[in-house]
Amino acid sequence: MIIKSNHQLDLLRRRRDSIQEKRITFSKLKELRRKGNLFGILISVMGILICTWTSFQTFRTVKYKEKLVIEANEYKILKTKYNSIKKNLQSIYNVNTNIAQGIIGTNSGSALLLELKDKLPKTIQLTTLIANNKELKLEGKATQPFALNSINSLELQLSNSFLFEDKSVFLSSASETSNNKNKFLNFTISSKFSNPNSQSLLANYERLGSYGLFKRVSLLKQEGLIK
Repeated sequence: MIIKSNHQLDLLRRRRDSIQEKRITFSKLKELRRKGNLFGILISVMGILICTWTSFQTFRTVKYKEKLVIEANEYKILKTKYNSIKKNLQSIYNVNTNIAQGIIGTNSGSALLLELKDKLPKTIQLTTLIANNKELKLEGKATQPFALNSINSLELQLSNSFLFEDKSVFLSSASETSNNKNKFLNFTISSKFSNPNSQSLLANYERLGSYGLFKRVSLLKQEGLIK
């Protein structure tokens, strides 16, 4: 038989009173249950809201990424088309420029022959004229004893011509020949064609009387194909 002392009972009562422990009643349980349900609902609502917001942001991000992919593909297509159009336009421009330069006729037969006729000394006879792209080669002969002076005069005249680049005219070869009566100095002169502006072309074509080229250059200038 275990006997509990009054001292131990008093100690337990005092301890219970010190922590103010109260008997849990039905109303207390009901209040705790209500608070628990309220907190549970709040936590559930917050969870649903967070999940909904996250899903919405994820959906927006996915759609935005899809939009960026579509726009990037469209940009690549447009860039490819732009480069293709630019290349075609450049090709057309180059062709038009080449055609315009050909029509201008700085190395065309009529303009060149008229200019050589105007510059050529009477003591010189041309035997060969070769115009190759931007270069001109003249072969001829000059009568002695003043052949060298005549050739130098021709070089100076060609250097001052609007058809040729400055300081591009030079004597590449010279050799003396003779027949029964006269002596000649055979020579070869090389030069590079210039690229004169329209004002210079118009002025010189009018001076030379090359009115066909004058009209063509005027038309090309009006169309903006030459400056």
